[in-house]
Amino acid sequence: MHFSLQPILEIKPEILTRLSGGDRFVTHAHNPCLLQILEKTFGWKGTAFLLLEDQKPIGYFSCMLINGRLVSMPHFSYGGLLTSCPDHKELFDRLLPLIKDYFNGKSKGSLPYLVRDSSRVGNWVTDSKVISWIELAGRNVTDVIPAPQMTKVRKAISAGLTSQSGGTELLADFYSVYSRNMLRLGSPVLPLKLFRNILEGYRDGTARVVCVYTDNKPVGAGFLLSYAGFFENTWFSTLSNYNHLYPAQLLHHEMIVIAINEGGHTYSFGRSSIGSGVHEFKRRWNSNETVMYWNYDKPISSDLRKAGLLSQLWKYLPLRIANALGPLVSGRVY
Repeated sequence: MHFSLQPILEIKPEILTRLSGGDRFVTHAHNPCLLQILEKTFGWKGTAFLLLEDQKPIGYFSCMLINGRLVSMPHFSYGGLLTSCPDHKELFDRLLPLIKDYFNGKSKGSLPYLVRDSSRVGNWVTDSKVISWIELAGRNVTDVIPAPQMTKVRKAISAGLTSQSGGTELLADFYSVYSRNMLRLGSPVLPLKLFRNILEGYRDGTARVVCVYTDNKPVGAGFLLSYAGFFENTWFSTLSNYNHLYPAQLLHHEMIVIAINEGGHTYSFGRSSIGSGVHEFKRRWNSNETVMYWNYDKPISSDLRKAGLLSQLWKYLPLRIANALGPLVSGRVY
């Protein structure tokens, strides 16, 4: 049998769902339009491929080449192979040399990679991240959201919190909350232009901002992406000084309502580190969990103490400086 790759610019989500064998995790990160958006934002080169066996499609893979390293997908929790073939690793091993030839021609050496996938396909794998999600198909919002969380939603509304959803007109409010929350966490922000480029260039799905306000001040913000019936609050922030008003609960409620009304089959709370406080918060929504594997070509070296120190120092930066430096870092840490 002859195995080959076909670069493509577009593909319908229903075709990807079929190629994956009905996998729930056909996500926004597999949407080929994101390659163009990331290239426009960061200057990276990326390609989406159909995997062909004797000219018959058997899978899909999208990726970007960043400083000689294959990444699927940068700044997103997902990527990797979509296929109904039972042995994902065997198919990935066949795929790698062809992608190397496509990007690097006849250069010597192996191609370094980072592939985020729900399967173990790499030579070296970490498994400390989990996706929390809830099933939506055939359910209404009162079936989906547990009673204790609905109580907090009602308290948020009684406290005067309101919500809005939209596009670029809410981007400043979103970024105001997002950037302050990232500074509190000690994490560099992604550039504002990335979010603008997504809102203006996303296709074959929906991209929207959802904000929660008190007295017209934004205190919670989410960036909701959908693809093939999969909805995720891909970026989510609240201002901690207002958490006693439950903006997070109202924000999730509003995005779950949107996902149900638009026929989504899954609402994802996004990824978190196993055992973290954020992970425990998501468990209170009776969420299901799927481990996401970070697949590498070789063992990674990281100094957790140094990373922790840098994060603590980042928290003390003035917001304006953090917002200026963050996008520079995000071009190198993805």
